[in-house]
Amino acid sequence: TALREHLLYQIQAMPFVCINSPADATPYILNFSALGVRSEIMLHFLEEKGIYVSSGSACAKGGASHVLASMGMDHQRADSAIRLSFGRYNTLEEVPVFLQALQEGLNRFRK
Repeated sequence: TALREHLLYQIQAMPFVCINSPADATPYILNFSALGVRSEIMLHFLEEKGIYVSSGSACAKGGASHVLASMGMDHQRADSAIRLSFGRYNTLEEVPVFLQALQEGLNRFRK
């Protein structure tokens, strides 16, 4: 929970990032949109840096997420959704590394 809250606080301050997870969501997952960058592009960019995330929602299976659509998200926001999952081996020291990579990806690919 502390790790998610720390990341959430930092990521909310980033321009062109919208939090998709509700406030009462599980502490093990954070879903956000990197506006202007398709999730698959950001996913592969982060993967090149050794950061592994998922796109959309857990039930999307490579297609458009009906969960994000049912939450009222427009297609662009849903298409830029990234899902972070936290495990017991993740640390607070990884947060700035992730944020820097995310900002770099936004700067490089944002339309």
